[in-house]
Amino acid sequence: MVSKSKLSLLSFFVLIIVSNFLIYRLEIMQPLPDGIVIATLFDFLIFIPLLAYLLVIRKRYSLKYLSIVVIFGYGFVNLIVPKSQLSSYSFLNNLLIACEGVFVILELYIFYKIVRKLPKIIKKYRENKSEIPYFQFRLEKAMTFKLSISRIQEIIVSELTVFYYALFSWNRKKYLDQSNSQLFTYHKKTSAIALYIMLIHALILESVGFHFLLHSWKPIFSVIALILNVYALLILIAHIQAIRNCPFIVTGQSLHIQIGMMKQLTVSLDDIKSIVYLKKPGVSSKNEIKEVFNAILPDFIADDSIIEIEFFSKQQAKFMYGFKQNVIKLHLRPDEMEKFYELISSKVNCKSK
Repeated sequence: MVSKSKLSLLSFFVLIIVSNFLIYRLEIMQPLPDGIVIATLFDFLIFIPLLAYLLVIRKRYSLKYLSIVVIFGYGFVNLIVPKSQLSSYSFLNNLLIACEGVFVILELYIFYKIVRKLPKIIKKYRENKSEIPYFQFRLEKAMTFKLSISRIQEIIVSELTVFYYALFSWNRKKYLDQSNSQLFTYHKKTSAIALYIMLIHALILESVGFHFLLHSWKPIFSVIALILNVYALLILIAHIQAIRNCPFIVTGQSLHIQIGMMKQLTVSLDDIKSIVYLKKPGVSSKNEIKEVFNAILPDFIADDSIIEIEFFSKQQAKFMYGFKQNVIKLHLRPDEMEKFYELISSKVNCKSK
């Protein structure tokens, strides 16, 4: 769900884009005053970044994300303002190059830190094979062991996970080798895989048509759109492979949940308060929605029955690119619901005795 602050920022952003676009395109607005470009620059390089900081960045994210908003604002300026009027403000190109340079230096520094400690990270990753179930989880633990994890490093982990599942997970064993664990698939009794394959098919068709349309207008935009579509295609393929290769895992101490590429949750069995069957589950408020980890795949014809697990305290769920959320309940529908229910119930009851 989109928060009110993000929705407000998006509304202001759309309003500013549309109003500035119309100013430069409508004949009724001609001739334009001399300072109109400066007003547009103020909107996109100062006003929008300031709103982004006050409404979103200040509450949850680092100040460095403000520069990303500035770069995107500069991109919109180039799209909206005619080149003939923007040419007298050539210093903006130097500003963009400087911002990009800062990001490149930061990324190179992080890459240097990772490469310098890569042998130890690989060694730790291999040691975690028997105790940590999923590729992304093992990679994060290995990197955290030698590095203080940051949002950029979490993004790097997510990117490596995408390429791993999309390109290198085809010849591996059907499921993870967990001799002391019990595995539960969650996709075989759904049409989720078929749904994602349909999305891939639609994405490919849309990419071809949209590419030629953009190429006839501005070739550079067609190249950017093609790159984004290829990346989206990789994410969908990786998501399918991760669903197939990452079942729910119940060990002697923990329950591990990973839903494809998108989200994961690991919770100790000691933190499980109750497990119940639900028919047609409902939520009463937006706050309750935020506190539920939904581990149910999309389906053409969804089964109403699910399993709900409630925790004694809030657990931290992880999402793609390092986003996190605290949850108090878990909704899931494994293929073997009765077996899963009996297993968790027995472990929870044993712990409570």
